[in-house]
Amino acid sequence: MSEEGHEPHSVRELLTEMKNTSDWMIDLARAALLFESEEIAGHVRNFERRMDELMYQIRTIAAVAARNVEEARSITSILQVASAAEAISNSAGDMVDLVLRRMEIHPTIREAALLTDEKLANLRVEEGSALANRTLLDLELPSRIGVRILAVKRGKEWIVPPIASTELRAGDELVVKGPKDGLGVLCKMTGCPKLEFRGKGHLPKIGRKLSEMYDFSGMMVDMAYSSILLRSKEIAEEVRKLEEKFDKLNYSLWLETLKAAKVERNVRRLNSLLQVIKCLERISDAADSMADVVLRGMELHPVFAEAIAEADEQVARVKVSERSRLVGKTLRELNLEMSIGVDVIMIERGKRYIFNPSGMKKLRAGDSLVVRGTYFGIQRLREACGNGGGKS
Repeated sequence: MSEEGHEPHSVRELLTEMKNTSDWMIDLARAALLFESEEIAGHVRNFERRMDELMYQIRTIAAVAARNVEEARSITSILQVASAAEAISNSAGDMVDLVLRRMEIHPTIREAALLTDEKLANLRVEEGSALANRTLLDLELPSRIGVRILAVKRGKEWIVPPIASTELRAGDELVVKGPKDGLGVLCKMTGCPKLEFRGKGHLPKIGRKLSEMYDFSGMMVDMAYSSILLRSKEIAEEVRKLEEKFDKLNYSLWLETLKAAKVERNVRRLNSLLQVIKCLERISDAADSMADVVLRGMELHPVFAEAIAEADEQVARVKVSERSRLVGKTLRELNLEMSIGVDVIMIERGKRYIFNPSGMKKLRAGDSLVVRGTYFGIQRLREACGNGGGKS
């Protein structure tokens, strides 16, 4: 996020902040629903207003800069991606509107959030904790255990989003996101009891499908940005395929929810479920709109790569060399989210693309990994892949 009093003045800065803002909004919207927190929901609304300001600025720049046809074509791609980011933020805003309006949240929404690949949790920093009196920069949680701190509550005040210089204190309440194992480690560091990620089984079939929609929509946004950064038509085509799968899942979930109305005692609660499904559908549509920029061969403005490279979470392609210690090991054995702090979105193996690879997938020399993570995590991966910390 921009420092207080500083307004982005270039397209690159605008796009960077837009990507960061939309990422925070998606995660915080899920947290607001999971914990039914009006305070977190209010911060999502603040982010939404900030996104409106950023869109106004970028449209103003576009109107001034488009002096000829060639420049207009280049700017069109920027506007399409920016509009998609705005659609993501609007969808997150609509999700938290359920909390702000104090509508009854169906328990299946919370249970689905617990079933996703990346978990959310609310932890307290206890006295004597290993986190107390240390900054987020010192801790390097994203690159060490794959966990991001989304928000810090200190008394009645909130720090959203926390920055590298934010120092944690005993008594702070943390809203965090990460893999189950990483959150287990963080529990020990905070001094909190072990977390449980199981619900009571309200409408379990719908809960499983909704968790898939959560995972699908997040994966699609990551891959859409990847397709732009790497200028990859193959990844963009995979986003389009995922959109088709998502649409089938969406149709099935609407049907299952309507069937549940026959047996649900409190039908009004199902409305919140349908609203969340609709918002996730709009997020997947926005990801498809981003990928469309690549699929249609629109001229890509160079600020795209610069903007995504400067975002809080980055996407990169890293090649596994023959001398890498990763060769021959499965993703489960390596546990890169915990050991290095990166998430493997895709493996490019020769002419094949392996999307959302399973934990049993073994890495081979020559594989190109498309990963998401912090700058430091990606640098560690480059070294582990035998690239000496340099760009692959």
